[in-house]
Amino acid sequence: MENYHLELNDVDEFIPELASEFGTEYSEHLGEFQLEIPESKGEGTIKGINFPNGIGLYTYHCKLNTDISLCISQPFIKPIRFIYCVKGEVQSHFKNDEDLVNISDHQFLIVAPTDKEKHSLIFNKDKDIVVCYLEIDRLKFQQYFSFDLHDLEPVFYKIFSDIQAKNRISETGSFSLKTADTIKEIRNCNLTGFPRINFIGAKALEVLSYMLARFKKESQRFESNEMKEKDRKAIEAAVEYIDANISQTGTVNDLAQIAGVNTNKLQEGFQVIYGKTVNEYIRDIRLSKSLNMLTAGNKNVSEVVYELGLSSRSYFSKIFKAKYGVSPRKVLSGKATSNKLQK
Repeated sequence: MENYHLELNDVDEFIPELASEFGTEYSEHLGEFQLEIPESKGEGTIKGINFPNGIGLYTYHCKLNTDISLCISQPFIKPIRFIYCVKGEVQSHFKNDEDLVNISDHQFLIVAPTDKEKHSLIFNKDKDIVVCYLEIDRLKFQQYFSFDLHDLEPVFYKIFSDIQAKNRISETGSFSLKTADTIKEIRNCNLTGFPRINFIGAKALEVLSYMLARFKKESQRFESNEMKEKDRKAIEAAVEYIDANISQTGTVNDLAQIAGVNTNKLQEGFQVIYGKTVNEYIRDIRLSKSLNMLTAGNKNVSEVVYELGLSSRSYFSKIFKAKYGVSPRKVLSGKATSNKLQK
């Protein structure tokens, strides 16, 4: 097997770096990159394009004469990948073969490495492979939401809110014929220039929509086995109380009593649904609300701290800057730029 390690500092570096590793050329037009597989490794094409909303679309149509592993690390980006195997098969793993997952015809894999963790895709020789995946920069994707992230359904909040990549994701399932048809439209698109870029961008969102609907359906089946209905309703009650009483949420024990479960059950439920502890959830709710309040500019930092029920202004400034990369005062004064708010 030939192994290639690609350390990427920017989303547009993938195909240029891969071309360099393969010892071949690539082309680029209006942000869409294309690489022809060199004859020494097989035949086929790899294409990739990244859009301003944080979504990247990559398609592989190839037949290799040697097994190839692409090990991808992105130190400054915390991506999540929605991988669709249209034909053939592809394998995925993290640190070692114990994490190996195989998907074949009409199966999907949603995968996200933890911070500083590498993710590998393996393509086996002598197989006609058609793979399409969406790579989403979760932080950049959030900037395009016209609503608060916490308004998302829990099943989606869990995968899109983890902008610091604390939790590994590796979920498989089967995708619908609608998804396959849309991918086929992308692959068969004969448009050129700017119309092509717009068409591909719209179809990428369409694929994502179908994929999320399918993921939700399969997740509900999984969660129904993992969590009882009574416990799920208890978590919902706790979340409603937190949202309505963000300035005085009380302790975890208080919330457990309100929800009607013990503290361990409450913590377990938040980990299953949100991928974080109760206190981490409350902190993130407060930070999200504080950003909205400061951006509106109607309250000063001290007023925001008081309204959110935080006792220390210095602590608030510390956790705010840790998440957003800029101090609350700079946001309030209008000196913060959108680039600085990407952490």
